[in-house]
Amino acid sequence: MSLPFPHHGQTYGYAPQPPRKGNAGLLIGIGAVVLVLAVVIVTAVVIGTGGDDEAAVAAPTTTTQTAPPTGTSTAPVTPGWQGVLLADERIAYDVPPSWQIASESDSVVILGLSGMFAGTGKAYEGENYCPGSAYRGLAGIALSTENTLPEAATTAARIAAEGGYSDSTGGKITAPTSLTTKSGLAGQFVESSGSWTPARPGCTTTTYSVYTFAFEKAAGLPMVMAILVDRGTTGELSADDAKKMIASIRLI
Repeated sequence: MSLPFPHHGQTYGYAPQPPRKGNAGLLIGIGAVVLVLAVVIVTAVVIGTGGDDEAAVAAPTTTTQTAPPTGTSTAPVTPGWQGVLLADERIAYDVPPSWQIASESDSVVILGLSGMFAGTGKAYEGENYCPGSAYRGLAGIALSTENTLPEAATTAARIAAEGGYSDSTGGKITAPTSLTTKSGLAGQFVESSGSWTPARPGCTTTTYSVYTFAFEKAAGLPMVMAILVDRGTTGELSADDAKKMIASIRLI
């Protein structure tokens, strides 16, 4: 595939908002002081009453919160595969064992005639495997600005074909169909396919496939996964494996 941007060291594209700051530290400090004063008062009452009227103070309870995930990999749910982690988004998906998981700063940015796909959680296979192709397989997840999931999946497929394979037609795009992942995420699936010729000779590929899946991370927050695959070449990702990747998408 031929993409319009360099792939290594990218720091642009969609990035989650940083944690909100404000008076959290002040509120925590005040709460700690109130807790200390309460303990002192209760202790004084207990010591002062004595005898049969001695009060019993219940032990305080604590709540343990799960620490946010870190890194770019996680335990897979697909046997023998690898788990790709989008730590800031708390989203994960699996890829075959031969794929590479990119660093957090390496984004998936595809610019097409219909817009731009700017995603994180990049994973790929077959980097520079033949002249004129950046990867044999590429995947990432991005925030969508479309109003509906069918529109999000369709637009992402068109952009990937336009920008990833220089196909101004957007390829042959299927009608969106309903799909539910193993974890229960319901969304819309679209496939686009067409002919493609690398800019430089020496690569046997002549066709491509793009698979997209749009889902809601939360109400009103559509996300879309895009998988770009060079067809007609040894070692290509099969359609079944592409669908297994989509089926493994989960919120963590």
